[in-house]
Amino acid sequence: MNLFLDSFPVGLFQCNCSILGCPQSKEAIVIDPGEEGDAITKRLKAGGWTVKALIHTHAHLDHFGATADVKACCGGRSYLNKADQFLWDLHETQSMMLGLPRASVDPVDEYFQDGQILSFGQHSLEVLFTPGHTPGSTCFRLASGERQMIFSGDTLFRRSVGRTDLPGGDFDELAKSIKTRLYTLDGDSEVIPGHGPATRIGDERRGNPFVRV
Repeated sequence: MNLFLDSFPVGLFQCNCSILGCPQSKEAIVIDPGEEGDAITKRLKAGGWTVKALIHTHAHLDHFGATADVKACCGGRSYLNKADQFLWDLHETQSMMLGLPRASVDPVDEYFQDGQILSFGQHSLEVLFTPGHTPGSTCFRLASGERQMIFSGDTLFRRSVGRTDLPGGDFDELAKSIKTRLYTLDGDSEVIPGHGPATRIGDERRGNPFVRV
């Protein structure tokens, strides 16, 4: 099955926003629309995509600041892990702390359930709770077709991991999430992190200096 993937950095902190689409149905899911809502919307409209969901790996503002704007233009329901609702509600405080523009923020439409399957056309993502960077940090595993892919947010980076010194962070939880929920996946699985270049699960199992098997 063909899969459309457009992953690109947005905003001050260059958060990786991803558009996943099913060419047959033209349904799409947007992961972490952090900033630059106009640029994200332009890509969606250029592809003729119908947005089914706007999903978030966690509720730091650089990962959800453009959600309301994209939703207003392209539709779709917004999803979050409930444990991060307190961070979503603190968006104005985050704006001041992080030096990010103030964002127009709507209420979350629906909370994830661990193991939930999010479908878009002939494709789907599996929800994996991975607390540590934040209490509600979540990864998404492509659960359809032959391509193995993980969207890891700020849980796992290429040769690094997410910081845990912000409110709600817990390094022990982060390490546990990586070891039990990510390192157990197929080593050939491609990892699209919340920031920076892609990597693979097997490469991180062997070479990540922060969380070792």
